[in-house]
Amino acid sequence: MTLSSIARKNIWKNLRQYMIYLNSMIFSIAIYFTFVSLQYNEQLLSSTVTLGKLESAFIAASIILMIFAAIFIWYSNSFFTRKRKKEVGLYALFGMSRKKVGQLLFYENIIIGLIALLIGITVGLLFSKLFMMIIFKIMGFSLQVSFTVSKHALIQTAVVFMLIILITSVHSYRLIYRFSLSELFKSERKGDRVAKGSPVLSTLAVVFLGFAYILLVNPDDFFGKNSMRFLVATCFLVAGSYFFMNSLVTYFLRISQKYTSVYLIGKNLLTITNLLYRLKGNVLILTVISLLSSVTLVACITTYSFYYQIDHFSKRDNPYSYMFNMKDDKVNQEIQTLIEENSKGDLLYQKKIDYLAVKPDVSKLNRVADFFQTLFISEKTYQELMKLRGMNESVTLEKYEATAFYDGNLDSKSDPFTGKQLALSSKEKITITEYKRFSLVNQGEMLFPLVISNELYNELNQEGVPEETLYIYKTANEKIAKGLDHKMNEMVKPLIYQEKEPIYASFYENYHYGLETYGLLIFIGGFLGLVFLLATGSMIYFKQLIDATVDKDRYKILKKIGIPDREITKSTAQQVGFVFVLPLLLAVINTSVILYVLADFLNMNMQVPFIICLAIYLLIYAVYYWLTTASYLKIIKET
Repeated sequence: MTLSSIARKNIWKNLRQYMIYLNSMIFSIAIYFTFVSLQYNEQLLSSTVTLGKLESAFIAASIILMIFAAIFIWYSNSFFTRKRKKEVGLYALFGMSRKKVGQLLFYENIIIGLIALLIGITVGLLFSKLFMMIIFKIMGFSLQVSFTVSKHALIQTAVVFMLIILITSVHSYRLIYRFSLSELFKSERKGDRVAKGSPVLSTLAVVFLGFAYILLVNPDDFFGKNSMRFLVATCFLVAGSYFFMNSLVTYFLRISQKYTSVYLIGKNLLTITNLLYRLKGNVLILTVISLLSSVTLVACITTYSFYYQIDHFSKRDNPYSYMFNMKDDKVNQEIQTLIEENSKGDLLYQKKIDYLAVKPDVSKLNRVADFFQTLFISEKTYQELMKLRGMNESVTLEKYEATAFYDGNLDSKSDPFTGKQLALSSKEKITITEYKRFSLVNQGEMLFPLVISNELYNELNQEGVPEETLYIYKTANEKIAKGLDHKMNEMVKPLIYQEKEPIYASFYENYHYGLETYGLLIFIGGFLGLVFLLATGSMIYFKQLIDATVDKDRYKILKKIGIPDREITKSTAQQVGFVFVLPLLLAVINTSVILYVLADFLNMNMQVPFIICLAIYLLIYAVYYWLTTASYLKIIKET
């Protein structure tokens, strides 16, 4: 009988023991294949206008997913091989050479990997269309999704996971060479040292976390010259989280032992004692899970917040349905006719805005490049436009004063222009004395609008600065004007790259561009967030099952001395619950502080996305808690 046939029989006879490892691999492969199938889907690539962002975002996400899958499978393999140390010891005890045992483990792992690869790709194929429908929905596409099988996705998935399977198989092969026979039999008998907790390290945990939060909450120059603050805060956050898990929690458990009225209650005695023995060995994994959960929650909530408020952002950045000046009277007239013919009954208002096309020196304005078109608009025209928009806004300017407006930057709270100057000539300079936190024109067209005094406007016009006209239209159906927008693009595209620097901005185009961009980000962020969540939950699950295997004999002794099953069940549920709640609690605190800073910086309300994402996170964690507790009880109650 060959080693490969023994390996196949071993797997078949012990399939139940292999299922946890097999399921971990199937999950990783299915997720990865589904994701790269979307990356190579021609229907998605040909439908989006954010093609460059789509490809780069998918490539970056697939690399992160590949690395994470490799770590997750390695961790699952380590859990699986640890459970099999006694079995490996029996092989050696019965006279099988180390080389033969290593080869047997190698063959078993290869067979399991190939089975997982086949099942994982099949599952990925079944779910690829579903995820395709989801991404089309959130990106605003109304297309019939077709079922396709990507050859590139199949090859990439097979190559990546065959490499991972080969590495983990070598890792299994080396197991027999890393431990002596006595170590293999006694691996489960090694007791954890009781965690003591240090007052000094506990104090450092509070100080480091507090200092990190203070650095994060301080908004001054957050992304400016003091940008190192964020890096320093992150370092303190990581160190504080480690000390929190390593010492502060243990220190409080130690203190609770002194209160006998609480500690000596049946299940509390069992729970606290077990936790003090288990926490020391779980510090690193609990710290990693808390930090990884923080990153996952921040990423998911932030991307969902952008998507959730896409309507608000689009209206803020694009106040008009159409805005254009093609620098050609005939084309301008044709566009006007097209809009009016296709917007009968939906036209809310229209206006011609006269402006001066100037080329001032804007080198003192950091957020304005010299190739931007600077538009000088008079006070009078500005007042008329504000009245048309229904806004109670007015300005009063001296001759060489100007008012600037929000320019679409993410940092919408800061005032980047007040006090800055731009030069008309060596002698004449205009000072920006006021900044309005709303857009005067549609964003994204490399325009820098300024309202100047009527006196200066007229003087510049009389001195020969050419006056031009910007045409604006506001319609009620701007979100669904796909047909009109398509006709406009067909007319405008041939003129966009002319040297005349034409201006054209459509709300529909910018709105759907944002919908695609943020839809893609929320899909990738949500997809990776779900993977990270499932992986962190699985890590706790695996670690608790390892602890349960070690604790089995202890619980048998407790049962023999008269501790009822009910108390053991309550103690187990409490102990497992503590391990689940601890990293989640720290992650929620970290996330809340970081999101507070981001919401303030972006001037964005994140409350609803925070509640929704956290609720989903808690629900999945609750399922993992239930599964872990049930599995833990099943192991310790085995006879």
